[in-house]
Formats: sequence, structure tokens, C-alpha cells
Amino acid sequence: MTKLKILPIEEVIPEPTIIVISPHYDDFLFFLGGYVLELKERGLLHTKHFRIINVFSRSNYLAHTGSGNFDASLDRIKLATGKRLLEDLNCIDELLSPYSYGYELLAEYECFTRGKALASSEMEFPHGMFEDFDERDQEIYDRMLGRITQLAMLPDTALVFPIAFKEHIDHFIVREAAVRTASELGNEARAAFYFQEDKPYGGIATEEEEARIQAFIGKHNLERRVYRHHPEVVVELAFNHYISQVDEVYRLGVLNRADTLSRMYDIPFPCDQLFRYER
Repeated sequence: MTKLKILPIEEVIPEPTIIVISPHYDDFLFFLGGYVLELKERGLLHTKHFRIINVFSRSNYLAHTGSGNFDASLDRIKLATGKRLLEDLNCIDELLSPYSYGYELLAEYECFTRGKALASSEMEFPHGMFEDFDERDQEIYDRMLGRITQLAMLPDTALVFPIAFKEHIDHFIVREAAVRTASELGNEARAAFYFQEDKPYGGIATEEEEARIQAFIGKHNLERRVYRHHPEVVVELAFNHYISQVDEVYRLGVLNRADTLSRMYDIPFPCDQLFRYER
């Protein structure tokens, strides 16, 4: 592939306010951790204001607990949600510094609390697209359409969504609500829409899954923006903070994707990419 221009970090997302619609408690790090680290390295973190909106914030998932991840009792949700919320806040504090960002919970029930089945994958997650929706999924999707429509009216704002590698059903719901809203609003939207590669899924995707992402990018005329990444630091932060979440496949996925993109674009250092929706 032809050598691609790496954008200066200040040009990747020019809007001063960045709202990240994070499906789960660890997704801000895996979406934009490398971007934030590059801003910090260039002394530009102060030029951005971050707001993290966690969508599926009623969680019962804890890594390596087997059938416990299908226990949707209130006690289990209290246990998992409490652990994961505090892990997330502590990690984001280290990334952005405490009290410098907005953080809110939408309180939707995560996929396992909705009784979703595991995908056939190295990671524990339920796969799903529109044909797999049940009534609860459809209701979440409809609520997301309304929420994103409101956010789209904010000026000088970037809205960042998952591009949904491997179609984790929670990521897919958020992505599809976002792209439909962007398409329907067109030039009426005041905010810009971005779709970020979600790790570690991107680093363990099959050729078929990769092809579906490329089709999504082409269908919606997304503009590719490539920037310097810091995958080793992202992995270190993940293993330091998300004790109840990560295992070795996370390290593999993050590092593999950074290496793949560097080789793909013939860039001599780790890189990441996100995609801007062009009206």
C-alpha cells in the first residue's frame, strides 16, 4: 500500500470538545488511549475537553468467572458494576488527570445482563447484527437514536463511536444508531461524527470481519485519519487498572493491530486510525 501521510495529532480531531460514546467501562482507553497519549506527548492535551458517555453501564461481566457472567441478579450487577466503574475512573484519571473531564452513565443493561450468548472467539463477548436483535436490543437502539440526535446539535464538537470490529452487539447498536443519525441529519448536524477502531477486537478480527468493516467504511464514505499510537502504554494502563476485565488476548489484540497498521501503511512506528463521516 502507498505510504500514507500521518496527520499531526492536532489535525486528527480538530474540534475542541470530544464526546466519546463508550459502550463499556474500558472502551475509552481502547478507543482513544493512544490519541490522548500523543496529545500529552506534544503538550496539547489542554486544547481538548473530553466527555465520556458510558452506554452499557449496568454490568455483570467479570473476566474468568464463567457462568457468573450470566447471573443477572442485582447482587451480581452491584459487584461487577462497582468494580468496573472504579477501574474506569482510575484509568481515565491517569490518562486525562482527575476532575478534568465529564463522565456520565446511561444505565443501559450490558449484553450479558440481557442474556446474550457468547460468540465463537478468543474473547468473551456476544456477536450480533440487526437480524440478531430482540425487543430489548431494538429499544436500546431507538433510545440511542434520540440521544445521538441531541448530541449532534452541539457546535465545535466531535462525537466518537466504535467502528464495531467483530460486531460485538453492544458496539454494533451504538455504531448503527450513530451512522443512521449522521445520514439522516446530513448538514443539519453541527457536531462531527467519527468512528474509531475498537481494540482489541481489531487486532484479532478474521478476514471476513475485516472485509465487513471495509464495506462499512466504503458505504458511508468515511475519511481515514492515521496518527501515531502508543500501544505498549495502552496495554500497560489496561493491565494496571482493568483488573476485572483484561487477559492476554487484550495485549495481543492491541499490539497486533498497531503492528498491522504500521506495516500496511509502511510507517516506521506504531499507528492507529479513526474515520470521519463526510456529509
